[in-house]
Amino acid sequence: MTIDRGVRVLGHRGGPALAGPGGDGRRGDGHGDADEHGYSGPEYANIRLELAYSAFCETHEPAWRALALTRIGNRADAALIVEAVKEDLARHWAHVLRFEEPAAYAWRLANRHVADWVSGEERVEVEAVTFEAVIGAFKDVANGLLHSEADEVRLYAAILELPDRQRDVVVLRYLLGLHVKVIGAYLGRPVATVHSNLRHARERLARRLGVRELPDRGGEQ
Repeated sequence: MTIDRGVRVLGHRGGPALAGPGGDGRRGDGHGDADEHGYSGPEYANIRLELAYSAFCETHEPAWRALALTRIGNRADAALIVEAVKEDLARHWAHVLRFEEPAAYAWRLANRHVADWVSGEERVEVEAVTFEAVIGAFKDVANGLLHSEADEVRLYAAILELPDRQRDVVVLRYLLGLHVKVIGAYLGRPVATVHSNLRHARERLARRLGVRELPDRGGEQ
């Protein structure tokens, strides 16, 4: 998929915004008994789907935005990524709910959109507000190791250069402060794997900063 800069992404793959149980996206099938409000069984089912979708996006959108901001560098483009993720989820929502961990499916979807953007667009300059937010989240982790703007730039570059698995846990743990169990649900990984990814990520970041260790001052709980 290609996302055009500055263009709100709506209906980029066509089809209904939300598919009902039958997959046709209609508010009702025109059959069956309606209640005193005029709603039939299929209509109630579709309303429940819409409510579940809205609640899901409200809960998980901050994570998708943090990922996009870190990788892409500016708020406008990150907003386009988030809209694209939500549109894709809406079109396949009934199917998404069949996954054991819908949050993990949505995270993979967000990563694919970000990867498409990064590979298909010219590199953009990171906004100061985004840079400060990412580095600010690492102040406690770095524990006084960031002595200059050059150190901060090296740290940000090192975060972007992490392998995908490590960068994911870094974004979720340090930018959002999520518990490792929640991170495991997002990524579809055991908690032990999340701990391992965090440890290896800190080791890589420490080497980039030229220090022996980059401790997790917040702990890994």
